[in-house]
Amino acid sequence: MAVVDPRAPIRADHRFIHKLVGLTLKSGFDPHAAEYDRISRVFLQAGGSWERIFHGSPSDIDLLKRVVKVAGKHGWLTKKEKWD
Repeated sequence: MAVVDPRAPIRADHRFIHKLVGLTLKSGFDPHAAEYDRISRVFLQAGGSWERIFHGSPSDIDLLKRVVKVAGKHGWLTKKEKWD
């Protein structure tokens, strides 16, 4: 049986959002599962489709990027802890 890594999301939509957060928001965010769910819910309410994303739809990927940017800008994502 495969070992589950708590730092890597299990669901495909969470993994995709996790990758976009890392690429889009360079300032060190570490979202939780509930935050991934919230981004996914907002994306769907804005007219996005996960099926179209996984088929490579550029317009849906752009919409999801905009949702991730807004979530980071408004503080809806958990920031990484700074260890000095």
